[in-house]
Amino acid sequence: MMSNRSGLLVVITAAMSLLLAACGSAEPTATPTPVPDAGSAQEPVATVAPVQTEWEALIEAAQGEEELVIVFQPSGGRNYRPLVAIFEERFGIKVVVSVGSGSAQANRILAEQTAGRYLADVFYSGEATSTTRMVPGGALDPIPDLLVHPEVTDQSLWYQGQHWYADADQKYVFNFAATAAPTSLALRYNTDLVTQEDLDAITSVFDYLDLKWKGMIVAHIPGGGGSGAYVTSYVHPEIGPEWLDRFVSPELDVTFSEDRRFIVDGVANGKFALGIAIGGAGMDLDSMTTLGAPVGSLIKELKEGGSLSNSGNNIMALTRAPNPNSAALWINWFLTKEGQTLMHTLSERDPDPTLRDDVTEWGITREFDRRVEGKTYYNFATDPAYIARRQEALDYARSVYEASR
Repeated sequence: MMSNRSGLLVVITAAMSLLLAACGSAEPTATPTPVPDAGSAQEPVATVAPVQTEWEALIEAAQGEEELVIVFQPSGGRNYRPLVAIFEERFGIKVVVSVGSGSAQANRILAEQTAGRYLADVFYSGEATSTTRMVPGGALDPIPDLLVHPEVTDQSLWYQGQHWYADADQKYVFNFAATAAPTSLALRYNTDLVTQEDLDAITSVFDYLDLKWKGMIVAHIPGGGGSGAYVTSYVHPEIGPEWLDRFVSPELDVTFSEDRRFIVDGVANGKFALGIAIGGAGMDLDSMTTLGAPVGSLIKELKEGGSLSNSGNNIMALTRAPNPNSAALWINWFLTKEGQTLMHTLSERDPDPTLRDDVTEWGITREFDRRVEGKTYYNFATDPAYIARRQEALDYARSVYEASR
């Protein structure tokens, strides 16, 4: 059976073929050459109708579909949804948006696909959900097959001259933006409980393990949310398994939870002084800061150096999409210089900086989240060398956690 993605290629190829035929693919018929008048300056120049590009053919094919269905996780809904109205006006395609937690959205999509119902086109989610649920579940189609816009396909325009993917196969989970920050393992803190003196004393992630914080730390259970921090700590050449062993030990008495709301409320209300490896709960706490909540994020250079964090900045093409051409059009346009610039300027709250190198308008991105030219960053979530060890890291973190309970 032909997939919708195959249909996409057929539609574009057919459109290109028809246009080429219209321009004349058979042997040209000879025509008499007119003799120029004596006063003529030059012979007439024949004109040839321009051939439609793949991008133009994709636009035409997408406009023949009814709509586009995009599924966002909460941070994606806040940061990327404002671009929907621009896309609708630009291309005349209606967009239906669904927003919910990445885990819940993944559960719904996988359940629908198992039942033979393919209702959505594009999915945004975090690294853990994407790589441990969507890829193994066969829910995605390869992104490289869909990229046609020259600004997107030219990898020299991207960070370190390449596209970045969070999956081991390097083709399903396209990472388009990342924060450049110290390797802090997503530390957030309650400003009523943590003093400036405390912050000044933190020079390494190993300082989190000081027993003065015993019983005052909350974290995600290893294997669920916050997985990025556990993978980072395990594979980082200056941190390693030793840190994980001490972090989950009863001696430090960390409170582990899978309840995002519990984590957010716990730090904001002063039940906990520190939130470490808390995944998306960190972004919720950042939002509460703007509302006056006593919450801060550790922003300082640590001994372990800088790293890139992709958070929820991953775009995926859902398999057997009902609107495959519209999905490809959105993915291409969103990844262009224009789309990524609008992400910086239109997002509702502190979008992460794009991994495109040609975008110069930073909009409301936070200055300390931007890459510094000439500085080296570990890219644990999307570097193939580290991706290969992700499952090993998650298995280890889960095993030492369970052994310590």
